[in-house]
Amino acid sequence: MQRFFALIALFILSIPVGISIAGCGGTNPQDFCLKNGFGYGEKTTDLDHISLGPASTGISLAYGQTGQVNQPTGFNCIGGTVSVAHYVYGTTNLSIADINPATGAVCAGSWNRFSASGIPDFTICTPPTGPGVGQVTASASAVTSNPVNVYIHPPITAIQFPTQTACVSQNQTLQNPLTTGTNVFGPDGVLIPSQYVGTVTYTPVNATIVNINNTSNGTTTTGTGTTGTTGTTGTTSTVNGLATALQPGSTVVNATISGVTSAAGYFFTCPPANIDLKLNGSNGIPTPVTVNASSPQTVTSTVTDTTGATLSGLALDYASTEPKQIGVSSAGLVTPVFPTTTTVTAICQPGTCNPAPINIIGQLGTGLPVASDKIIVNTPGRSSTKLWLASSQSSYFTPIDLTATGAPTPIKLPYIPNSMVLDQNGANLYFGSYHELMVYNAATNTLAKEDPNVPGVVLAVSPDSSTAVINDQINQTIYLYNESKATFSSIGGLATRAQFSPDGKNLYITGPNAFYVYNTATGWHSTPTTNTGNNVCTTAKLNNNNDPTTYDPFCSPDITVTIPSVGPFITGANTTAYGFCPNTTATPISDYYPLAATVAAQTDHLTATNDGNHILGASASPAQIADISVNVPTGTCPAAGIKFQQGGSGSTPGNYTINTTALSNISPSEINAVVSSPTSAISFITYSATSASGLLPAYTPSTTFGTAGTLTNVQLSTAPNYAAPQAPVSGVFSPDDSTFFVGTTGDNLLHLIDVTSSTPTDTQTIDPKLPACVVNPSGGTPVCTPTTYAPVQFIVVQPRTTT
Repeated sequence: MQRFFALIALFILSIPVGISIAGCGGTNPQDFCLKNGFGYGEKTTDLDHISLGPASTGISLAYGQTGQVNQPTGFNCIGGTVSVAHYVYGTTNLSIADINPATGAVCAGSWNRFSASGIPDFTICTPPTGPGVGQVTASASAVTSNPVNVYIHPPITAIQFPTQTACVSQNQTLQNPLTTGTNVFGPDGVLIPSQYVGTVTYTPVNATIVNINNTSNGTTTTGTGTTGTTGTTGTTSTVNGLATALQPGSTVVNATISGVTSAAGYFFTCPPANIDLKLNGSNGIPTPVTVNASSPQTVTSTVTDTTGATLSGLALDYASTEPKQIGVSSAGLVTPVFPTTTTVTAICQPGTCNPAPINIIGQLGTGLPVASDKIIVNTPGRSSTKLWLASSQSSYFTPIDLTATGAPTPIKLPYIPNSMVLDQNGANLYFGSYHELMVYNAATNTLAKEDPNVPGVVLAVSPDSSTAVINDQINQTIYLYNESKATFSSIGGLATRAQFSPDGKNLYITGPNAFYVYNTATGWHSTPTTNTGNNVCTTAKLNNNNDPTTYDPFCSPDITVTIPSVGPFITGANTTAYGFCPNTTATPISDYYPLAATVAAQTDHLTATNDGNHILGASASPAQIADISVNVPTGTCPAAGIKFQQGGSGSTPGNYTINTTALSNISPSEINAVVSSPTSAISFITYSATSASGLLPAYTPSTTFGTAGTLTNVQLSTAPNYAAPQAPVSGVFSPDDSTFFVGTTGDNLLHLIDVTSSTPTDTQTIDPKLPACVVNPSGGTPVCTPTTYAPVQFIVVQPRTTT
């Protein structure tokens, strides 16, 4: 009994001591999850939960296909990672989604286990009998991860989502995600039920058109924080297949699942419908906007799409009709360098703006070019000029600097040229011949390159000065020649004239038998033509290129590009117009540049005035000038392509009217060119004739739509000690629009016509002294006569400062 009371007393006495020790707080280490003053429970070093991915998307596998879960991640109670030495993987259905318990390799069906003949386990995946969905997990230390769905289905052959019936405006979202209505097909086009497919990933081929959300493959995990709050790691989920429109155009959207990628459909961002340009707050019509030299100003563009929504960030192509004197950058910065008048336009041009896959061009308006309105820019002042003069009857060319004194000195060429073109940079002079291409440095007038690989006639040089267009008319080959690399591409064809659109993305070429277009996005296109006219270049004539006494550099057909550059007009018994809007009513599209008009006016040569209001053409028989007043269409392309309709009030885009005026007191054997001034105020007609008296036809277009202009003749003067001028065979305006330079037969001089007054006047002559040359019958070097001179047939001009 005494021992019993002693035990009770000891127990009672020990209680306060224990309580006292606990109350001191000295036995609660900081590695426990619960911070409530007790030193027991789960520790922060323990495994609390496991994250296994891809949890958001799951795994999609075709019958017998194998996959792999992501590497699991172990977390403690506060969301920190915990090192786990070994995981064990499991599945809810061994016959649908089997998993290797050691590696996490997943089989769409059943893995081989305990195989005979030494076959390693988990190397053969036997397909299941049908589709299904299983779940796999990872476990360690009595902790099991989140389940990951495994979608098992037949092999996928195609993925499709519904076709858009309306475009989506920029920064707007397609009403339904692409997942709504997405169908996945198996063998023989059998639809696979969506519950067995899993998560589809969408990727646009052109990411500038649309942004598409895809469900992340990451996982979201939670843990208990130090104060009992929840900590979160991983990624947040998004709406799968949510598509937001970016830049105008359309693009293929690829869909990917189970390792299969399929072109699932197209996305359409609404295209531009109208491009309105302004400079200094004005559109420059009809009064030009004045921009002084060395004071750049930026064009502002307001672009609306087919729903009326305002667009931003478009890659517009700005163009100037006089780029050497007044350039315009890709950002619309107008930079005057020399005085002149120019027209600035902009085009939304596929494929940098409003692109579309070639097989759906025109669908919901995508893939079509859109033209702006015009701004006329004037930079006042005068500048001097450098000229280069040449002839197809001389193996010399003569450079002339109007600020220099003394007589000009001809420079010997390796061969007689059949053409001469100066690039836009004013750096290279291209001389064509049937021996070789000759390139001269325009600054030093020295021979820079001879290339026998591209013989023929130089027809044009691109606005960026990178590409020369050369036609071997004998072998009927058109070359696109890169001077800096001395490389070229070619296509078969016979060509007489070529012109680039101001943005450089379209090259228009005409010949006796066909109309050719090269587009930087869609490549070459050609259309046969049978529209004949006067003095059409025939193979027989062209084959005489080696004989300067018979070669004619002025034969037709000719081509000019409208302002804005929505298509070209081509000469013939009827003048024809082609559009730059493809006819999308034809399926598939076969005519990207359809016929836009057949104008009942005979023309041999023509030009488009810079103001975009006139196409001026002239013919030798009948001897007349045809003034085609035009309203060039702008904005959205119509489905059937641009059409120019005769008549109308002049207010509807695409209308034209014709006024013809007979050439008086001259009898041309052929028209050589129609040359319009930079201001579009006056044009001159050059021609050849067996008998002429030095009369230069000058035409002043009317400023009223559909009204005929005024035709007069300028009498060219006879220089002392020279024969009288006969026919004005070539001509070009000075960049500052003050002088018209004209080369004449009879005296073989260059005449300077002052056009600053109401009555153009011949004020000065220059003798280029181009020795006349004939082909040596025995071959070799042409025979040139130093006392007999050839007329100036080729003139190129470049502005220069007066200081």
